Amino acid sequence: MSVVKILELVGSSERSWEDAVQNALKEAEKTVKNITGIDILGYKGDIKENKIVRFKAHVKIAFVVER
Repeated sequence: MSVVKILELVGSSERSWEDAVQNALKEAEKTVKNITGIDILGYKGDIKENKIVRFKAHVKIAFVVER
């Protein structure tokens, strides 16, 4: 039997929401092993002079816990 743990993160990017999701995953990979899935909960952005200047992605990352 395996146990899956969920880690909640917010990734950010100056290019796109997809890049923000990738950045969150890249950061998680630095300290978390056995990542099995990602759930995108939502997107937000920072606006300056009527343009999006920072894209943000709220995600949950699932990984198998090793015993």
